[in-house]
Amino acid sequence: MRLFNRIFGVKPGRNAPRLERLLWFRGYYLRNLPLAALAIGALALFLKPSHLWIVAVIVMPWAAGFTRLNVEIRNEKRRAES
Repeated sequence: MRLFNRIFGVKPGRNAPRLERLLWFRGYYLRNLPLAALAIGALALFLKPSHLWIVAVIVMPWAAGFTRLNVEIRNEKRRAES
């Protein structure tokens, strides 16, 4: 657990503001990106060109989730401002 906290930071509790939890989760997403990119790159390197759709199947849900997370963060910041 200490290593997890060192790498990703201390996870906000359930009572923490929603914006704080969303920002922590975005950091979690981004800190995993280099390892995921390396794994996906290796997978793409070893697959035949006809099997590269597998890479898209892996990348697209990640990108969609990250985009949605950023939209939620933006919306939560707007709510906090008003």
